Amino acid sequence: MKSKGVVVVGSHVQGLFMSVSRFPGPDETVLGWDFKEAFDGGKGSHQAIACARLGLPTHFVGRIGQDRLGNIGASWMAEAGVDLSYLSRSKQTATGCGFIMINPDGIPAITTAMGANAEFSHEDIDLAESVFSQAKQVLITLEIPLSTALYAARLAKQHGAYTILTPGPAEPVPSNGFADVDLLVPNENEASTLLREPPNLQEPGWLAERLQESFGLKQVIVTLGAKGAYVANGDTTKALPAFKISAVDTPGAGDCFISGLAFGLYYGASLVDAATFGCLTAARSVSVPGSIPSFGTLAEIAEFAAVNRFEIPMVLRAVMDLTTTSTVKG
Repeated sequence: MKSKGVVVVGSHVQGLFMSVSRFPGPDETVLGWDFKEAFDGGKGSHQAIACARLGLPTHFVGRIGQDRLGNIGASWMAEAGVDLSYLSRSKQTATGCGFIMINPDGIPAITTAMGANAEFSHEDIDLAESVFSQAKQVLITLEIPLSTALYAARLAKQHGAYTILTPGPAEPVPSNGFADVDLLVPNENEASTLLREPPNLQEPGWLAERLQESFGLKQVIVTLGAKGAYVANGDTTKALPAFKISAVDTPGAGDCFISGLAFGLYYGASLVDAATFGCLTAARSVSVPGSIPSFGTLAEIAEFAAVNRFEIPMVLRAVMDLTTTSTVKG
């Protein structure tokens, strides 16, 4: 019998943070402050931790180095309840590392050294086939080689899993590249890159429709940060406003959105209701300092919604009530 778990395929990248008054321009040095090795990982480990905290049975398939930062990242995932049976380690390359500058508005500018993520190969995916064969969903991020990400989608579809791909950082993809992807979730800049369009010139609805046409996709969600998300499901489209909240900072919010979206779809919600729950989990995340510390449990999401009088989609409220009650009794 299938365990019907969630498999996250992607990166772990240790976050190194610094606050700045503004982002530097070309050939410019800007003094910063508050440097820290934060409780922060890459897109893949973020999504795995966020899914596990929501109670989804989660496996992470990725690659780190045999070093201190790799050990730290693995411990974060294990403590959240993520299964790391297929986390591989490079013998010659360091764990990936990301440098994040935060401006006074809490907006990040990020550069990433892929490190061991660059070695993540088809062979690593093949070694994890047993968990793919038991997966209900496979979430795939970039920050790993594109060919490995698309190979993971192919293997997932062979085993009947529902595939969600977040294409960040985006790069050009062949027109048939997303043939095994059920749901593509880019932000506006990533959508523009995939379409080879200049950024910030096109409306979200246009971006979603073009992505559907260009890559043969039925389902696309374009995330819009503080503006919410735009959902395109076949011929049906809907703009979802964000839940209005005063943001403390935003790193990890997009990954938190994916976990809420995955949770909703896992329990049979419509794409719109699942995306609405994703917006709620992301809203809660930006109200808490840090990235991984802001990934909420179901009880924390429910409390956040109640305090702010935010509506949770009915089908998911029933699941949350049942899940949190069972946890308390256990």
